[in-house]
Amino acid sequence: MNEILLNSQSSNFLSEEVINKAAKDPETRNNIIKFEYKLLSVYAHKFSIILLPKTEQITEWHGMISISYGLYAKGKFKFVLNFPKTFPESIPKIRFLCPLFHPLIDEYNNVDVDTLIPKWKYGQDCMVYNLLNKLYEMFIDVSYYDCVTSFNPRAAQLFSNDINSYAEEVKKQVALSEQQLYDNRDDFVLKLKEPTYNTQTILQKLQDINSSKNLTFEQKKKDLLNFILQQSKENKIQQ
Repeated sequence: MNEILLNSQSSNFLSEEVINKAAKDPETRNNIIKFEYKLLSVYAHKFSIILLPKTEQITEWHGMISISYGLYAKGKFKFVLNFPKTFPESIPKIRFLCPLFHPLIDEYNNVDVDTLIPKWKYGQDCMVYNLLNKLYEMFIDVSYYDCVTSFNPRAAQLFSNDINSYAEEVKKQVALSEQQLYDNRDDFVLKLKEPTYNTQTILQKLQDINSSKNLTFEQKKKDLLNFILQQSKENKIQQ
């Protein structure tokens, strides 16, 4: 993180003078938020998160986190991140779109951000970047699973007493997240486009290319790679 900050304009936004000013000046606050988004647009992939600000509303971001391993593996969970008017003095709020069984998530899908970063004081090691990194860790670090002092102590107790039942609850919600992945809500700006190609399409293209007698092996290989790349481009996330 230090090298990121050293190679950015962060010193302008992390000074005590600017942070104090932001609490009273919406424009300064929004500039800090824009800086955070610029930073995350480059580095959020490190913790498997994609983000988009709500149209004409920089203080609300819509995102999705993909979990690659652990109990929540294969989960793709959409969320909303809101910056309070008192940001950067106050920590941003995070709410998932669908229910999630986790000790740090309440019945309304809100995340216990105060447990993720207990002493929020905006600065080099306490930024939205750090918060989202902690959000990812929340799903893979088992030390969060038995946190009985957070939003859902029942989940923590179940993990401690019956890990198999806890895993079954999580498994259902991971499956649900996959089923609802392409259910794009009107009020959620991050839209996902369902892939339109499949293995059969690629195999058919391969057969077509192989049947051509006028192409060399290298040309056939190049044509197939170009076709696959074009298919991938067409299936990128759509805003």
